[in-house]
Amino acid sequence: MSVEAGIPWNRYGLIAELACRLDGESPQFGKTALQKMVYLLQEALGIDCGYHFQLYSYGPFDARILQDLDLVEYVGGVEIHQSESPGGGYEIRPGPQANMLREKAKGFLQDEKVKKALDRLVREWGPLMARDLELRSTVLYVARDMKESGDQVTREGLLDLVRNLKPKFSHEEIKTAIQELSEKGFLEVES
Repeated sequence: MSVEAGIPWNRYGLIAELACRLDGESPQFGKTALQKMVYLLQEALGIDCGYHFQLYSYGPFDARILQDLDLVEYVGGVEIHQSESPGGGYEIRPGPQANMLREKAKGFLQDEKVKKALDRLVREWGPLMARDLELRSTVLYVARDMKESGDQVTREGLLDLVRNLKPKFSHEEIKTAIQELSEKGFLEVES
């Protein structure tokens, strides 16, 4: 029996990969941004990362991502530092063992569909702040939930639900996020 059996190398390698790809690209790649980027990769871009998200204070969340991040930090795949930005939080950067973890997940990370999705993820959402990622991932989560519940996903219905869940975002911010996600093909809404 292999000692490595059952170790989720793909998840660990993905965290290291995102740290490498977003280093210098993201204004602050921290714990919240990591949650949202993995959610967007999985739910908007269709890459099964092995996580199961629930709606939480800052949008879609899976506690296993933080557990995986702790392990990846422990083995040197990433380094996590307190941010010096006025908003606080954390900054996740590649660690000295990032390439080792990426190599362990090579089959997953070098799959053509995964590579294209990661490229698009970084291009579309890499430059956004965690707050913007929170809004976009929440919009997608709520729309998916509406659809799964058999509700019609209309712009106004989606806007109202997200506004009730996230009152810190203005009507205009939510409307803009819905429009953007719709125009880019990540969201199907009826008028």
